[in-house]
Amino acid sequence: GKVCWSDGAQALCCLSSEELQIVDVAADKPTTRVVQEDDGILTFAIDPAGLVACTSHRSGLLRHFKLGASAELVRSWKAHDQLVSDVSFDATGNLVATGSVDKTVKVWDFSGYFCTHNFKGHSSLISLVRFHPGKLQLVSVADSEIRLWDLATASCVGIMKDHLTSISSLCFGKVKGHDFDLVSGGRDQVVNVWRLGETSTLARSIAVFENVEGVAAIPTKGLKEACAGAKRGAPVAAWLSSEAEAPSYLIATVGTKGLLRLWSPTNGKSVVSIASPHAAKGSIRHVVCLSLPDRCELVTVGDDMNLIVWSLPNLEITRYIMGHNEEIVHTQLIPELKWSDEDGEAETGSRCHVKADRMVCIANDEHPRVVQCHGFAAMMLQGHTDVVISCDVSVDGQWIATGGKDQTVRIWSSKTCRCACKVAGHVGDVSALSFPKRRPKSAQAHSAAGPLMLVSGSHDKTMKIWELPSVDELEKASGKGGKELLVETAKVAVVAHAKEVNDVTVSPNNKLLASGGNDKLLRIWRFPQGDLLGECKGHRRAVWCAAFSPIDQVIASASGDTTLRLWNLRDYTAIRTFQGHSSAVLRVCFLANGMQMMSSGVDGLLKLWQIRTADCAATFEEHIGRVWCIDILGNRMVSGGSDSRLCVWQDMTKERSTERHDARAEEAMKDSKIGLLVREKKIEEALTLSLQLRRPGQMRQILTDYSMDTISRSVAERDEGQEEEESKASIDINLRRWVLSLSDDHLTVLVDILEQWNSNRRTASLAQMLIGVVLQAVPPSKLAAIEGLNATCNAFLSYSTRHMTRIEALLQKTFLFDLVLQTGGSGLALQDELEDPSAAVADSVAKAEMDKTLEPARAESALRRTMDVLLGDDEDAEPVQNEDQDDEAEQEPHDDSAMDLGSEGGKVSGRKVPTGRRKKRARI
Repeated sequence: GKVCWSDGAQALCCLSSEELQIVDVAADKPTTRVVQEDDGILTFAIDPAGLVACTSHRSGLLRHFKLGASAELVRSWKAHDQLVSDVSFDATGNLVATGSVDKTVKVWDFSGYFCTHNFKGHSSLISLVRFHPGKLQLVSVADSEIRLWDLATASCVGIMKDHLTSISSLCFGKVKGHDFDLVSGGRDQVVNVWRLGETSTLARSIAVFENVEGVAAIPTKGLKEACAGAKRGAPVAAWLSSEAEAPSYLIATVGTKGLLRLWSPTNGKSVVSIASPHAAKGSIRHVVCLSLPDRCELVTVGDDMNLIVWSLPNLEITRYIMGHNEEIVHTQLIPELKWSDEDGEAETGSRCHVKADRMVCIANDEHPRVVQCHGFAAMMLQGHTDVVISCDVSVDGQWIATGGKDQTVRIWSSKTCRCACKVAGHVGDVSALSFPKRRPKSAQAHSAAGPLMLVSGSHDKTMKIWELPSVDELEKASGKGGKELLVETAKVAVVAHAKEVNDVTVSPNNKLLASGGNDKLLRIWRFPQGDLLGECKGHRRAVWCAAFSPIDQVIASASGDTTLRLWNLRDYTAIRTFQGHSSAVLRVCFLANGMQMMSSGVDGLLKLWQIRTADCAATFEEHIGRVWCIDILGNRMVSGGSDSRLCVWQDMTKERSTERHDARAEEAMKDSKIGLLVREKKIEEALTLSLQLRRPGQMRQILTDYSMDTISRSVAERDEGQEEEESKASIDINLRRWVLSLSDDHLTVLVDILEQWNSNRRTASLAQMLIGVVLQAVPPSKLAAIEGLNATCNAFLSYSTRHMTRIEALLQKTFLFDLVLQTGGSGLALQDELEDPSAAVADSVAKAEMDKTLEPARAESALRRTMDVLLGDDEDAEPVQNEDQDDEAEQEPHDDSAMDLGSEGGKVSGRKVPTGRRKKRARI
């Protein structure tokens, strides 16, 4: 996609996966990401101040984004009938030019979002549009034609046709004042320099003999000043010193031949030519000149989608910035060891500290990368001639081994990123590598270690054990001016499998060696002798990976049959089988504690397994394609896959455990505080704390207990004859005041809790009381800010209607009791009709005899007390003494139409239509 430099933001802007990335070149990482969901960005433009961006999308819309720590969408509008192919700001940032597939060029007022000019004349789709840096003019490119438009007269003032094929890039080179030259590069292998004046004329045509993909103008004024500090022999500095009258700018070109070249616009001669360090055969797509406050730099973007920064005038690579990768086939963390006794005087008792801030990343090309874990800075390992597919890092992190389809293995220094040794001997792709894994116990033991060993596996079905040159020889060869060493003879070579070898790994104690292949076998060998010790049989597909346990004599294997297996190294039998992946399992690693494993597969999942139970403890779905590789070192893990994502993971088990412990301790403290507040009668504070902890049950208990305590205390005081005002004065809770004191978040939580309570008939009355307080106390503007209030109100109304219907039905039943008590001279029992008529008659006779023995005064007192309660007036009611009160049992609602009422001898009997249900009895 498009790449440009913003002078105002001092940042490089580029497209990646239809997203706009603002990259801080100094920090080697993106600072702002501009993305629109479900509408990819096709092209963009940044205003000269670096504050806003105008983007073109697949939907055909233009969007205005405000840049900052995060991009903010300001407005969208339709610009053309078809897709917009290029966008450009003028020097003031007030105008935006757009070129479209519909063969038109439009100019927009960016503040008002209206079109000021609509230029037509091109016969093919517009590919490039650029504003003149010093005049109110616009340049547009369509295929091999360039047109110059004047905005003052709204007309075409120049047509430039000299290229034979499509024009791929153009730029402006400053001559003097407001005069600029237009430089165009095309796929006809020619760069043209045009004089832009009253008439647009061709000043120079330079044959570059390659398809030009990008051109850039480099001002020589800054280069002359920088030549004083340039190193001796720099080609640009030497050319400037030899020129009597140097041009005002140089032309940088890149293309398909993989060369970065500088040209003189005056005579068309090449100043310098440098081979491309990019992967993918070195092809370069873009070149951009960075105008920094104190210097100028060049940035090239290759087909490998990585950025390389070049210094001027030395034209040396200063840094790499990793961009969008293709499939990441392998990644490995680079350890850094540090012992507690740096002097290495004590071989025992020293402790080794391991950390990993860098990793080796292998994409689907011939240049592995050493990448920082905390940024996008990278260094290329250049030397392989074909795609690299395997890698391993020595246990001390000083050496990196890579193998590829060029059938060679190369040993690199992790410090200098230079090749120290080349290992040749395989006749197939080198698919697996492994260094010895035993970690030295001290710095002294590390310095006294013997020669470096390396195990390699290949598609030629063999496994070889190599003895590399000494560490001193490797360090000398990897230094500046060192000569690359060559190893062609292996110490041990065996035919490891009947088919291709997929993986080899050395055990943590350097005594065993495991290999897995396409023949479905996992084989165990003695290291470094290479003797076969046993085979692990059981997988139904190829074995892709093997890993030794760091704490036990077991080994894990990952296979294409979607399973992982754990094998006993004593008898080579399977101990456990781990099932959970839906496709082939590609990698497996043990965690540092040795009691858990991490696996990755074709299904795009990372799974964490408990070894004791063979259960999957967690599944991670960060990748959206095959996860080709994972590596774990200490508490850090990296993973890469076919989605081009390189993910760095951190083991947060200890931190999460500490957080959970602290949270439980804090909750326990708050629980005790709630109890203390309740005992101190600070009910409002207790309710607020319960709401903060989201404890609806505790809130209900507090409200219920305090309400019952208040009611009982009020009844007791009134029975003693105290005044009502004194009773009210003893209540120290004000629900209205409490609701008003709640924050917006707490009020939202309270409304959610009340909605839940209202759906339950046991807590509905409490919810109705509190929601009434909320509606009366809280201002409507504050209530309207609660998210989802409409749905909450609908739920309240729905359940409230049900509760009201139930209460009205119960109220109607009380009229029956009223009628019974008014028509009866004394309290009589209501009894459901028994199924046996004789039993009903006997019960009626017994009831009549019992009623005759009741005292008339007691009956009258009970009736008067009941009527007073029903009428709500109990001021003159006398307390009833020596009367048992039975608990009321919850009754099923009766149908009034099924009751048959009658009166005989002061008795009222109710008969219910038999329904076959269990009969219940209630007494009044």
